[in-house]
Amino acid sequence: MTVPFVDPSTVDTVGKAALTRRILAFAGVPFLSLIAPFIFLPVLARLAGADVWVAIALGQSVGGFVALLAGLGYPTLAPPIVAIASAQERRRLLATSLHVRLPVWAVASSLGVVVSTILAPAANRGEAAAMAAAMSIAALAPTWFWIGVGRALPILWTEVLPRMAATLAATGILIAGGGAIWYPALLAVAMIVGPAVVYIQIVGSELKHVVKAEVVGVLRRHPPGVIAETAAGLYNALAVAIVTSVTPVAQAARYVSGDKAYRIGQYSVSALGNALQGWVVEAREAAIARRMRIVILLHVGLGFVGLTAFGTIGPWLTRTLFKSDVAIDRATAFGFGMAILGITLGTAFGRIGLITIGARKAFMYCVIAASATGVAGLLAGGALWGAVGAAWGLGITEVLSGLAQGAVLLTLWRRRNGR
Repeated sequence: MTVPFVDPSTVDTVGKAALTRRILAFAGVPFLSLIAPFIFLPVLARLAGADVWVAIALGQSVGGFVALLAGLGYPTLAPPIVAIASAQERRRLLATSLHVRLPVWAVASSLGVVVSTILAPAANRGEAAAMAAAMSIAALAPTWFWIGVGRALPILWTEVLPRMAATLAATGILIAGGGAIWYPALLAVAMIVGPAVVYIQIVGSELKHVVKAEVVGVLRRHPPGVIAETAAGLYNALAVAIVTSVTPVAQAARYVSGDKAYRIGQYSVSALGNALQGWVVEAREAAIARRMRIVILLHVGLGFVGLTAFGTIGPWLTRTLFKSDVAIDRATAFGFGMAILGITLGTAFGRIGLITIGARKAFMYCVIAASATGVAGLLAGGALWGAVGAAWGLGITEVLSGLAQGAVLLTLWRRRNGR
């Protein structure tokens, strides 16, 4: 039986849909994806010790970075291409993406497991390794495909709900006295089964046909996206691992709490970016400038709301979700709030703006420069001032990166239009 939401003949672009409806759809799905971890993590924080708490977070951090690397730039570069492709071209794009990413993921995830095992507290290396392996599977998800076609519900059915079910089951097992290892084990199953349905029903027999020219084409076009996402991951996805390496467990545990709450703001930014990334390129040339202005205004507004909200309620949120001895203070909360503002600027100016005008290398260089600064900020801030220093290192770097991408976008846009 074919599931309707993966019928390629029904895939449509957002030109026929209201912008508001699209934004709400892409905002709702990430919100649901946030619920499940915040069911498991508070239980873990209360029933397990700081070592287990840090081990699970470390595995998530390393696994997330591996997913960025093995994703080969598809989340950044592919949605605009998918948005204007035919149904047959979309099938080939999806099939080729798996042909290219699968071997890279196999190698990268193995290295991620080794790194997590080395960095984790000695008694909980198994949990860290398993968590890294599970999170790395996100590299193979077809989320970018649905962003390109402007449909959020397939992401809900094939990715978000299976992960929620796995997390709820792991939470029940933990409450009943089982180990934290069940969380990554069940999550891995969910992250494999859901996307597999999409590949089988949309791509089908195309998976058997590896077209060498298409694979080579990806390897030629995608390095800027791969390098940009990998560099960004050094101080974003790997932030917890970096902070853990230079701070005591108690300070690392506080940073982990802030980082988990900060992801709420980060997912909100991702949702808005996902909704608008394909929308911009679907416009006629004359309308792109107007749509870009809308994108920038929406993101700047969201960024300042995120900064204010997180700085105000961050301490209360981490204390309520987790427990008082791992909660963050107000200074740390405002550091994470600055990071939320920074990623909104970077999403609008870089991921959407620079990619839309074809400035992939300029985007890559901006992110590399920011990543080098970000890693230094996390290491120095964490070593000198613990969780608060690391949070401000992250926040300052994100804001500077976003502003730099905005300056580059403005320069290239004026040059493009002869001004």
